[in-house]
Amino acid sequence: MKKILFSLILLGCAGSNVAVASVEQYIAAVDQISEQYKQDSRNFFSSLNAQQTSFTPQQQTQYCAIVGHYIDRLYQAADQNRESLDRQFRHMTRQDVINKVMSSKEMLILKKYNIQCDLK
Repeated sequence: MKKILFSLILLGCAGSNVAVASVEQYIAAVDQISEQYKQDSRNFFSSLNAQQTSFTPQQQTQYCAIVGHYIDRLYQAADQNRESLDRQFRHMTRQDVINKVMSSKEMLILKKYNIQCDLK
């Protein structure tokens, strides 16, 4: 996911120093957000029983909160650096971020747990 966002930002990067600085700030923010998400996810999954085939309602609520926080932070980073993004990504909505995250390889792997997050 991070690589996709990074590539898209580089494509839309204008030649000015201000745009480059904002793009660098955005990339750094996405890296930090992704690392925090990985850590939160690792902590969550390490607390699960290895034999589990689905989440309990409490576990689903916990995991959806982790994913929701990740989406919120990614959207905030994009929103704060909107002017530096490629034209096609300047109008990215929160729903676009949700769709990208939910269709990521990591989320597709978790389909077996029947995760139903209501992310709006």
